[in-house]
Amino acid sequence: MPFIGRYSMLSIVSFIQNYVRKISMINIMKYLKEFIVGSSFPVVASFYYGAYHRDKNFEYFPYTLAAPIWFGIWNILSLFIAEKYKLSLRMRFLVVSILSVISIAILQQTILFPYNYTKEEWKEYYVYIVIKYMITWNLIIYYINKYI
Repeated sequence: MPFIGRYSMLSIVSFIQNYVRKISMINIMKYLKEFIVGSSFPVVASFYYGAYHRDKNFEYFPYTLAAPIWFGIWNILSLFIAEKYKLSLRMRFLVVSILSVISIAILQQTILFPYNYTKEEWKEYYVYIVIKYMITWNLIIYYINKYI
């Protein structure tokens, strides 16, 4: 086998493969961390409480499974968006809070139909959800992400 300097081609290829694997594991761990932060109990606790005490057209148990997955996936998406557009941590969570509120509003009006509200009640509910999502993303998740 021909040598390049003092290294064989096989050892160079092996080094590159190991480096790529290591980078891939770092990325996987980074995204796993984001999912865990987004699905943690401090993030979803207020949503559990709110869903439990509202008149609703859905089961509470599936909601307790869906809410952490929802926030975990959105936290990973927020990282993708932040890396692509080079957003700061603060701007990242401001953007994702707006996007996630819009997406949950669309889901609730087109697919889920979780509540039997009048138009006035829906307006109050959306104000409540916007405030709750802003607090969740820009305070709770922001500080968990910043200090972990």
